[in-house]
Amino acid sequence: MYGYKIINGRAVIDEQEAGIIISIFNGYISGLSMKAAAANAGVLMQHSAVKRILMQDTYIGTDYYPAIISRETFAKATGRRLHRANLHGSEKRYTAPPIHKAFELAGAETHFDDPAEQAEYIYSMIEVKA
Repeated sequence: MYGYKIINGRAVIDEQEAGIIISIFNGYISGLSMKAAAANAGVLMQHSAVKRILMQDTYIGTDYYPAIISRETFAKATGRRLHRANLHGSEKRYTAPPIHKAFELAGAETHFDDPAEQAEYIYSMIEVKA
């Protein structure tokens, strides 16, 4: 996990990476975007990578991982992230498709020499049971 090293089976803080994590949290709380907070911390990261860091509550400490940031810092960053997500509707954009658990497959009547064509044919025969 970014910010830690495992030494003799124990998680210890990687001071250089921990400094980056602290800087990302502080930059984001101060009003920077996720990517800008990372750039300000001296690293180039995609929005999604920064978001994963900001959502990782392990950084406030667990039985295994020592704390890098305070609970207050994590709470402020989480509050800002959720507020911005609600403003932009990004927490509501994705609706997971239904998960189907029952299928029917008729016997294959046609056989292709090309395995990709055969697979495409077989998959086209799968029907979802209601």
